[in-house]
Amino acid sequence: MQEEIISFLNEDTQMESPFFIEMTGISYCDETYRIARKNSSMYVFEYILDGEGTVIVEDKQFIAKKGDFYLLHRQSNHEYYSDKTNPWTKIWFNAVGTLIDSLMKIYRLNNINHIEDIDVGSYFYQILDLAKQTRTSNPEFLRKSSLIFYELILSLYPNVHIETKPFSKEAGILKEYLDQNIMNKVELKDLSQLIYHSNSQTIRIFKKAFGSTPYQYLMNQKLELSKLLLLNTNKSIKEISAELNFYDEHYFSKYFNEKIGLSPRAYRRKHQS
Repeated sequence: MQEEIISFLNEDTQMESPFFIEMTGISYCDETYRIARKNSSMYVFEYILDGEGTVIVEDKQFIAKKGDFYLLHRQSNHEYYSDKTNPWTKIWFNAVGTLIDSLMKIYRLNNINHIEDIDVGSYFYQILDLAKQTRTSNPEFLRKSSLIFYELILSLYPNVHIETKPFSKEAGILKEYLDQNIMNKVELKDLSQLIYHSNSQTIRIFKKAFGSTPYQYLMNQKLELSKLLLLNTNKSIKEISAELNFYDEHYFSKYFNEKIGLSPRAYRRKHQS
């Protein structure tokens, strides 16, 4: 068996960064390949380039084959091993940090382990290539890798298949649209047209399913994303405000302060100090 691995495990920045890649690489597995962890200390992200194998996470078991993505969450018990006759070739990275915890929650990936037939290999190659170029987890590597990771999460979300949904089809359509347009301006009439209902009916359908109005939900998602941008990019308050389609930076700062209890600038200073 052969592996190409770049490790940052001995880097001092690990404990300070909201997103830190411990290791990344490509594994050319054989019939002996098997990994098992109890109460895993990190998240494991893997993309299958060829072959197939078995993944066991707590009480779930599935076959991960060429073109599949799988995710093993921090603090999970898991085991995975390659097929003996058609072993894996896979690209992967192990990572830790509050950024991952937040994105898992925001994009509701906490219970997701396996997505079949999804084209996200390019994000893994971008992270691996970046690691090869820098060979150290300096601030620029941390910034660039966290942004690539965020793009990966955005690509995963629309492809997540949830077998049972405790809400109506119309509510699901509305939520999916809002989740895919966090950075855009969304008007109530746009949502109403999606499900062919009146404005008041649209609000009622969404609130029954998710406990808040579409506007409240969207603003909360914008708020959570703004926190990630403040901590993981060098964008100015004005740039973040514009990117998330707030009326202007003053409105954004006022709204942020009302909800978080700190101005965006103070929030960034507090968590980056």
